[in-house]
Amino acid sequence: MNHPKFHSTPIRSGSFSSRNREITSSQCSLAVEYRRGNNQYRAAAVEDMAHKAVRLEVDEFLQHFLKAPGPSSSDLPPTLDFNPFEGIAKATEMQESEISKEFVEAVNKHNLAPGLKMSLSEQRPDVNDADQQKIDAAFFRPESVPTDGRPHWEDQMVPVEFKGHDTAKDPYDDRDVGTVDADAQTRKQVRGQVIDYARKVFEYQHRTSLIFFIVIGRRFRLSRWDRSGTIVTRAVDYVEQPHVLCEILWYMGRLSNEALGLDPTARRITRGSDDYKQMYLASLAVTSDVEHKEATLTSPIPGDAVFTYVRDMFRASLVPTFPYYRLEVPDEGRMHSFLVGKPNFQAPGMAGRGTRGYVALDAETGRFVWLKDAWRTHYEFVDAEGSVLKQLNDAKVVNVPTLICHGDILEQITETPTWWERKHLSQSAETGSGTTPSPVQPAASSSRTLVDPKTAFSKGTKRGASEMEDDGGRREECPLRWHRHYRIVVKEVGIRLVDFQHGRQLLQVIFDCVHAHQQAVVQANIMHRDVSGGNILILPRDMIHPKSGKLVMKWRGILVDWELSKPTGKAALSRPRQPERTASVLSFIISDYIILISYPQGTWQFMSAAVLSDHSKAIEISDELESFFHVTLYYAVRYLHSNCADVGAFVEGYFDAYTVENDVYHCGEKKSATTMDGTLKADSSGAPLHFGSRLDVFFQQALQWFKAHYAVKAYEDHQSAQPQTSTKELTLADVAMDDMDAILVDEVFGPEELEFDDNDPDPFAFSKPSIRAPSAQEISDAKMVTTHTAMLKLLLRTMATSKWPRDRSASDNIPANYKPQIPIAPPPGANHETVKRRKMEAHTYGPELARAALDFLSAPARPPRPGSLR
Repeated sequence: MNHPKFHSTPIRSGSFSSRNREITSSQCSLAVEYRRGNNQYRAAAVEDMAHKAVRLEVDEFLQHFLKAPGPSSSDLPPTLDFNPFEGIAKATEMQESEISKEFVEAVNKHNLAPGLKMSLSEQRPDVNDADQQKIDAAFFRPESVPTDGRPHWEDQMVPVEFKGHDTAKDPYDDRDVGTVDADAQTRKQVRGQVIDYARKVFEYQHRTSLIFFIVIGRRFRLSRWDRSGTIVTRAVDYVEQPHVLCEILWYMGRLSNEALGLDPTARRITRGSDDYKQMYLASLAVTSDVEHKEATLTSPIPGDAVFTYVRDMFRASLVPTFPYYRLEVPDEGRMHSFLVGKPNFQAPGMAGRGTRGYVALDAETGRFVWLKDAWRTHYEFVDAEGSVLKQLNDAKVVNVPTLICHGDILEQITETPTWWERKHLSQSAETGSGTTPSPVQPAASSSRTLVDPKTAFSKGTKRGASEMEDDGGRREECPLRWHRHYRIVVKEVGIRLVDFQHGRQLLQVIFDCVHAHQQAVVQANIMHRDVSGGNILILPRDMIHPKSGKLVMKWRGILVDWELSKPTGKAALSRPRQPERTASVLSFIISDYIILISYPQGTWQFMSAAVLSDHSKAIEISDELESFFHVTLYYAVRYLHSNCADVGAFVEGYFDAYTVENDVYHCGEKKSATTMDGTLKADSSGAPLHFGSRLDVFFQQALQWFKAHYAVKAYEDHQSAQPQTSTKELTLADVAMDDMDAILVDEVFGPEELEFDDNDPDPFAFSKPSIRAPSAQEISDAKMVTTHTAMLKLLLRTMATSKWPRDRSASDNIPANYKPQIPIAPPPGANHETVKRRKMEAHTYGPELARAALDFLSAPARPPRPGSLR
């Protein structure tokens, strides 16, 4: 197997670390940085949204996003005979607060946006808002205009941010060359602020998109946000051209809530309504609720019983300052309704799936369920998670969620990628340098085609996954992914894995999930492909103890989040792989701060060394079993007693670390070395890691198998490798080589004749590098991880004891004040000055260098930054 860190070329290494870390992926740093402070979060958000903006002209934005279809001649904005923004003419001499006050007064006084009113909120955050966010202003419906000067994120229709009259405060760039995102640090800071505000609105509301005003002195920009990226217009001077802004505001004020981006399948629940009362009553403790701790039972648990932790989670979601919703989920031609409060889990960031998880109340049955709301990738032949779960349920696979209902939400598909491709195809056609458009997307040939790209994509046309992989690289340049709104509801509400009580229980939960994985592969031909701590949950169950015969409550494992799964065997041959080789993917988990972001097709900390070293590798059973091993090790070292003195450094070095070669991120050295030499070391001194329980034998035996697996694989790869040679036409020198030899001999040895001894070493007698053939024992050990059987038996043998030490630590073994030993590295690539110079050269010398500059600025394939896992 080829491991980049063993190459002779320099390898950069580092780690993505944080106090609460378990993963590294594009948005996982967002949660960590958010907890550290807004500034750090916003910096991470800017990087997460890099190259995800598309520039539109103002008239295009107006035509496509604000105008109602086919307005009549009598339904046009009024003509103003005065300039309502005359008071901002001297914006260069005004403070931001003065500009915002004059702007809001002009809009409201002259009713420039009928159906909407503006309200300032630049001084006071919302009550009990832990983020303490204070956007400058927003448009509201007249009945919801705040009177307390606070943001009221749940009611905002169109947020507005004001900045002083200075280019340094403009987050976007109007130059035709380079990216839409401005590069200067101060401008990035403003963009991070805008991204943060947009995220906040999406957090409080159920939205398909968001229109956002950015006012910089006497210029304004319109932006539109969805889960794929941002559409932003050029800046317009609204003092010189007030009619442009007035027309925009007039059309915007007449739009319906749905046209302004609110999801019609998410209905707001008002205080005192029947739904509100039903939620309140369901949150109250009931004497028949079942305690979920492991214990001996006197009678079986009724099928309709509610565990105390489930009701507690639902009660915790009913935050008075957060809006409640009735969410609709389609299934077999009908809509099911579920009542939800604040998400029990919400993924950070704007771009991506935007996953939210709820303990929801079924409005019809009154039962608690788990509801997941996400924007799944929208490509052909990529099954929705609910379809996969149905296959698993039909195949009687154990220890997986039970599907209740699922479905795509209307025709809600992100539009930003459509505009990105339209614009870039149009530019390529103009310069004559682009490839021909794919058959699924006709080239832009008229203004109408540009203005209304919905005819090509937005009404449900899926892109083939194979297009993203086999179109000669052009598609790979697009940094955006199509996403489609999706909801799924399952019966089980689990307990997060971090709440396990001792090492034996941890092994029991892992055993159950390995068993589920085995059955999924054998009985349903499905590979999970994202085994991680967040996708392993605990589910209390009543059962008969096999030895005592008593009825007991036991905590068992359940393997969730099958969104990245893939069919195996013959079923996989006709299916292209999911186009998520380098994009982050949010995982499904119940937790407040456990952030699981995937990269690529898995979660960084728990992926096998083989997959991390070769991102194109097809995931095998051995990779999945190694992921189960890494999950077990992570939770053991972090929450059980061991001889590891610095758990923070261990976690950082083993799970978060990476190496970089040619701007591509690969497996960290510690994980790679551990799986290849079969030894777990507690620290840099080389002392073996010990837990003082049967876990030590488990880790030792499993590592022996993985070590053998890598040795056998390396030998097989070496044997099958073909020697690669290349020849070049050599240009002969003026002096013949024989004569040159003679000249050199005379210079060094004098005029005497020089003879070579037969014993002299021949420097050209290179031999092919050899690699040791694996032993019979190694071949036997390697076979242990090609199926699930040996791992399941090993887990059973490890648990088979009547005594287990009280090995759970009183708290997290990573102290709250732990600081990463290796700082978070900047994205690999050129420094700022080099980037700036390349962009200037592109601007000066034309489109060829412009494209080179864009390629140069593109981020490499890499794991995202530090995560927050418990």
